Amino acid sequence: MTAIVAFLASFMPQKSVQHTRKYGLPLPPTLHVTLGPEVVEGKAVFVIGDIHGCYDELCELIHRATDVEPNIVIVCVGDLINNGPHSANVLKHVQGLGCHVVCGNHEEVALREVTNIKWNDGYQLPDKYHWILSLDPSDVQFIESLPYSISIPSLNAIIVHAGLVPGILLEQQHTNTLAHVRNIIEEDYFDGDGLVPCNKPDHGVAWSTLWPGPQHVYYGHDARRGFQNNAHATCLDTGCLYGGFLTGMFINKSKQIIQVKAKQIYSVGKPE
Repeated sequence: MTAIVAFLASFMPQKSVQHTRKYGLPLPPTLHVTLGPEVVEGKAVFVIGDIHGCYDELCELIHRATDVEPNIVIVCVGDLINNGPHSANVLKHVQGLGCHVVCGNHEEVALREVTNIKWNDGYQLPDKYHWILSLDPSDVQFIESLPYSISIPSLNAIIVHAGLVPGILLEQQHTNTLAHVRNIIEEDYFDGDGLVPCNKPDHGVAWSTLWPGPQHVYYGHDARRGFQNNAHATCLDTGCLYGGFLTGMFINKSKQIIQVKAKQIYSVGKPE
């Protein structure tokens, strides 16, 4: 039934969205970025799942990827940072490599903490965010500039951190959906809100099972379910933070999936 509602929603009038950002953060300069032929033509596009400060695993993954396809464009699904061992190193490394990155929920959290430090005298930064103190202003500007989606029309691909609501145009998707959604809850489309985004994995159904395409979406934010390869959506969050793997996937050329096992368990508990 939910799949039918998702299909019908694509024909309904689009509601206008007043774009805002969690924690009252200012919006980035560009919400949605497109990588054209001048960026990707003749190159292999390698999409990397949630990194969460796992710097050693990232370096190994990129080394292995360039062994397969030396001429690559790297795109990251967000959550470069937080909870893992070397967040600042990851942030600086992806900038140095010229990676394309979308904003994840943990980038939003980092900006929240930067704002708290700047404007609240005597603010006690939680220990788990002390890595933020090692950032340069250019690092903060990099996080602030991250878009919420990257589209690659020539590959029929969209990269977001968390997901999308079926039947809604990309430009009309709320930033909270793009950075936080995991599931879809179905309400009556006329008396309720239709397909409602939800961050809780035990409510409703996985949004990716309903996504009808035609674009293929590559995303993260779902370590609990891990790697998922649905008809029009692929999840690359395989829980490196929790002792799983850091996963990357060539979405053209060889189409190869590369995984690097976590060096250790960095966070104990149920994956988010």
